[in-house]
Amino acid sequence: MANDRSRALFDRASAVQPGGNTRHMIVFGPPMLYASHGEGCRVTDVDGNVYIDWVNNFSTLIHGYGHRPTIEAVKAQAERMLCCILPAEPEVELAERICARWPGADQVRFMNSGTEAIMVAVKGARALTGRSKVAKSEGGYHGQYDLVEASFLPTAETWGPADHPAAPPFGRGTPQSLLDEAVIFPFNDSAATLAILEEQAESLAAVVIDPIPARLGFSPADPAYLAALREFCTRRGVVLIFDEVFCGRAGYNGAQGRLGVTPDMTALGKIIGGGLPIGAVAGTRAAMAVFDNLAGPLKMSHSGTFTGNPMTMAAGCAALDALTPEAFAQLERQGDALRAGLTAHFDALGLAMRANGLASMTSLQFFREPARNYREFHVRSGTDYLARMKQLHGLMLEAGVLMATRGLMVGSTAMTDADIAETVDRAGQALARFAEAERIAA
Repeated sequence: MANDRSRALFDRASAVQPGGNTRHMIVFGPPMLYASHGEGCRVTDVDGNVYIDWVNNFSTLIHGYGHRPTIEAVKAQAERMLCCILPAEPEVELAERICARWPGADQVRFMNSGTEAIMVAVKGARALTGRSKVAKSEGGYHGQYDLVEASFLPTAETWGPADHPAAPPFGRGTPQSLLDEAVIFPFNDSAATLAILEEQAESLAAVVIDPIPARLGFSPADPAYLAALREFCTRRGVVLIFDEVFCGRAGYNGAQGRLGVTPDMTALGKIIGGGLPIGAVAGTRAAMAVFDNLAGPLKMSHSGTFTGNPMTMAAGCAALDALTPEAFAQLERQGDALRAGLTAHFDALGLAMRANGLASMTSLQFFREPARNYREFHVRSGTDYLARMKQLHGLMLEAGVLMATRGLMVGSTAMTDADIAETVDRAGQALARFAEAERIAA
């Protein structure tokens, strides 16, 4: 695989960007591969190598590259105006579309990323309740906000007792005073979780949870577990926040529609922006009243220069309009086919691996049985997980399949059944080489 031009760009980047990159989540070099253009479900790098794209910019390009309705909507909006201090009609239109789909969305506020959506939701919950602490599941990812980064990717040395997890920092220098505001609970363990939450109920503003966490390989929370969280939050006056920035693509009505539990607030992003930067907080009318400046003294101020920018709003409307129930059915059917094809390769090659996930979300894992929580996932993955995944990632690239560095794969409506079959075939070539390397290493 030629990569001379990518190497040259990486050398230039290394002089002006720390580590030669601006997003750690994409790092698998050096050198990095640099994109030139995309079409449908394929992206071409600057050296002319073509890959079937199963990352789709971490789920934002759910329609792939060159989706004509989105492009035309952006072009038309660009002709009218790029941005303005005044609100524009597309903002209202996108809010209407979101409220029509997510069960817990009576009203919506926009921002510019999933991280910002979580930050705003947490601040809103604190303003609603007058309390300060925030509970989250162990190992859960909720963006780059140091409070909710607590217990993100903890290890056996830092994670504490299983029934009362610790809150280790993710970033060096995180103030202990901030970590003291984080309450960590074990995912999918109702008894332990409720015991922890009851201990902190008087000072707890919010419970934040991703109901189908990517970091767990898209294993959903048990509906009974989510129902128990819902009952606790209602009874104790705590705001239940679903992080659906990623798993909002689980179905036409989002993850909450699929799993049957409705939160007070929902953080959204990625697919609702049509490929442009976006975040949103949607919620019940009672919860969203905290942002209502027309209802008396304002409890929670929220603004931003590019919040609700019309370019993103127009792109989001076009993208959601194309995400029909039929489109979601196609994405799910193709996701099932991908997982079945990969599983057949694992079995044929004697690889103790799993293609986990649901709908259009898939995660490659180095174990057979599904993990119910972060600790199971961490222990079963093994201490050589990152090294093995880096090797597999490189082999998949050489076979023409672009997946995320930790084995994540998400589909797009640009994919045909033939693209799925080609992916399975190309992945089989990479997996055969991986299996051989594993046998040699053993």
